[in-house]
Amino acid sequence: MNLPYWIILILLFIAVILYFVIPWKKIRKWRKSKRDIVNKPKDLNGNRELDIDIDIDESQKELVIKNNGQKPLYGVFNWFGSKQALRDKALVYVKEELDCCELCAPFENKIISLEKYDKNFITMSEAISKGYHHIGCKHIDINYFPNETKLPENIYTTKQKKAKHRIILDLFRQEQELRNLIYNFDNNIGDVKKKDIDNKKNAIKEYCKVNSIKYSQLKENPNLKDIDKFRYN
Repeated sequence: MNLPYWIILILLFIAVILYFVIPWKKIRKWRKSKRDIVNKPKDLNGNRELDIDIDIDESQKELVIKNNGQKPLYGVFNWFGSKQALRDKALVYVKEELDCCELCAPFENKIISLEKYDKNFITMSEAISKGYHHIGCKHIDINYFPNETKLPENIYTTKQKKAKHRIILDLFRQEQELRNLIYNFDNNIGDVKKKDIDNKKNAIKEYCKVNSIKYSQLKENPNLKDIDKFRYN
């Protein structure tokens, strides 16, 4: 459908008027100030406040305070199932974990850029392509502020991390064996007895106790999602 030329002229005239009437600079300035408030809130003295959200658990609140109010990132790149504070910064660093796997170890206490392209730091997309934040990964990304954030030193040795990771992998194996027993018992498959299930549960509970791991009854569900099978407290 072709519009008459005079209608097109009117529309162009209205567009030009709107361009000069709407205060674009003020809108851009307002949006920028809003982003600054969200990303780096300040108090009345101009200092950034320790804005700790109520949905962070106690262990993470302590981490926030130690890092001068910088809260863990929540979004695509946080560990699965985590409840972390919402932050949106271009740079993060990876919190060290004792049970770190070989895929994630190279990134612990290292800076990762959330930009699509970065000449100075590895990007999150590149890190993920190398195995970081795989299914079951529990690493947390912490906001990194240049000239403000001090990267912590690694606490655990490679040997300690490998040993702890082997313990977790063996726990996952035992939990899967328990789920298989429960599934077979519920569906009258094979010669599985209730006693077999109880013995397996007790063995896992003892294993968790010895290795200071909290036993999760949710892991007994035979229909547990794959992403939940590789999560532990």
